[in-house]
Amino acid sequence: MRFQFDQLSGSQRYHLITQTITPRPIAWIMTRNENDSFNLAPFSYFAPVSSDPALLMVSIGNKSAEVSKDTKYNLQREKECVLHIPSGDVMNAVNESAATLSYGESELPRTGLSLTDFIKTLPRIAQAKVALHCKLFDIHALGNSSFNAIYLEIIDLYIDDDIVTQMDNHLVIDNKKLNPLSRLGGNDYALLGETVTIKRPN
Repeated sequence: MRFQFDQLSGSQRYHLITQTITPRPIAWIMTRNENDSFNLAPFSYFAPVSSDPALLMVSIGNKSAEVSKDTKYNLQREKECVLHIPSGDVMNAVNESAATLSYGESELPRTGLSLTDFIKTLPRIAQAKVALHCKLFDIHALGNSSFNAIYLEIIDLYIDDDIVTQMDNHLVIDNKKLNPLSRLGGNDYALLGETVTIKRPN
């Protein structure tokens, strides 16, 4: 089957993209609301784009035509976030945090997660094995859509000691212990499963 995207609706494109561009890593982003509660939401239109500067890109849309998603609104106001890489053992909490709530209503009570100190202005999720303090670097509107490409610069990185070993002159993260959760289409998620090591050619 072939699909001409200029003949499809936004919804049709979304369903095709999310079921074919898989698996997608999840950016589990925590920001501060205006009432000092914390917003937590997962995004799978997400990728690293540069190491110097250390940049990530997350694409975030709106709740409705004129109302930004809470994460985007908070990022534009606060200019920072804590981005977690979720593992399989917090899958249900990730799913719960995707609920659409009123602005200022935190997702955290729904998840059963706990917070721990990280940076002065934001905590991190204690159950997450990887957490990145990021500053808003840039934001680009994507055509006439409600989506924005949001570029985040990594300032500080936390990695759980249990998944890190020192090998020669560099750190190695145990992917199996991290067991990163990824997004598929529809209601489906994926876990790491089998890994294959192949040496790169010279």
